[in-house]
Amino acid sequence: MSHDVPRTPEELDGFMTGLAFEPAAGPREEQALLDSLPPAGSPVMVVRSLRLPVDLDQSVAAAAKAADLPKTTWIRQAIEMALAVQAEDDQPISRAEALRALTLLRPARHVA
Repeated sequence: MSHDVPRTPEELDGFMTGLAFEPAAGPREEQALLDSLPPAGSPVMVVRSLRLPVDLDQSVAAAAKAADLPKTTWIRQAIEMALAVQAEDDQPISRAEALRALTLLRPARHVA
């Protein structure tokens, strides 16, 4: 679809003549539009475009399905968890330190 910008007064006149405007919304349509808006004070959601490798997208889809969540909700929760882990008061440790700490844990005993 290619739209050329009018370059002469005649082209501009033809362009303006060809414009068509929709009629103003009636009271019912206007009310339906207002009713579709989120309530006042609702959090504002920002749309982001994100490129993922196909295999990662399939893994996200499977995880979201297993959690019975929409993919966008699952991704948002994963980001929130990652940010919580990286909180300012968090002290990252090395993998070796983590493995040493895990070896000191006793196995959980299951009570029947």
